[in-house]
Amino acid sequence: MPEHRALLAVDMIESGGSRPEHLGQVPDLVREPVHAALRAVGLNRDSAQDEQFTGDGFLRAYPSEFLPALIDMVSVLDELLATRNRSTKPEVRLRIAVHLGPLPLERGFHRPNIDLNRLLGAEVFKRVIRHCREHITNDALTTALIVSNSAYKTVFGGDYTQVLRRGEFASLPIVHNEFNEDAWVRITGVHPTQLENIPIDGEPTPEAPQTPISGLGHAPGERSISNQGTVDGNLVTGDGNSFTPNPTTNVSNYVGGRNAGVQAGTFNGRFNQGEDRR
Repeated sequence: MPEHRALLAVDMIESGGSRPEHLGQVPDLVREPVHAALRAVGLNRDSAQDEQFTGDGFLRAYPSEFLPALIDMVSVLDELLATRNRSTKPEVRLRIAVHLGPLPLERGFHRPNIDLNRLLGAEVFKRVIRHCREHITNDALTTALIVSNSAYKTVFGGDYTQVLRRGEFASLPIVHNEFNEDAWVRITGVHPTQLENIPIDGEPTPEAPQTPISGLGHAPGERSISNQGTVDGNLVTGDGNSFTPNPTTNVSNYVGGRNAGVQAGTFNGRFNQGEDRR
């Protein structure tokens, strides 16, 4: 029977937007701070049972007892990246996924590491990260962590972590190919309540309802308006929208009632505004 293993996947946020001269550095930009953070929580490279290169990051499997350390490691990573980004370019921000599942020792396409990649690459997760950077954290964001439901329930069911707590995470439904379940997200500098209120369906925020045209002109203090003058152009008349070519159309303007202001684009000629005083 395959043993349950703690799975870690890391890649660089917006690595594709790196300058050409930095692209070759991306794997090292990811590995170096993560390795330093792992060492800080007692994990070295020999602790991993498997490692796979993913282009701009890596996927790694550990014995399940290291699951709490993998999650606490993110707090150390936040500090390392914040210090680095203040003085060194390019700035590094990392997307991290943690999962727990039965994984054979031999390499291959197994369900747990497939699910781990689904978590890391989920479009809704990326959308939440973009929203946080644009509207909440700006460039202060250092890590975005997503934890599978199985890993979350295991590690926080007994409060096994030393640093990160369950209250720092918000639930996020993940639907990515055949993967469909709730995961848990923590983003540096973002309160869980803020995460829960981020629109995740990709739809724009509904606009405030507009007053129907049929309802205009019935408010208290309504006034009648007509125009008078000679205007070059065409004439549209009537509720039936009849259109009549007419190069010289006479238009009259009368405002009945109290008129407190006039708004116009370009105004030429004499203008007089007044009101009766009793």
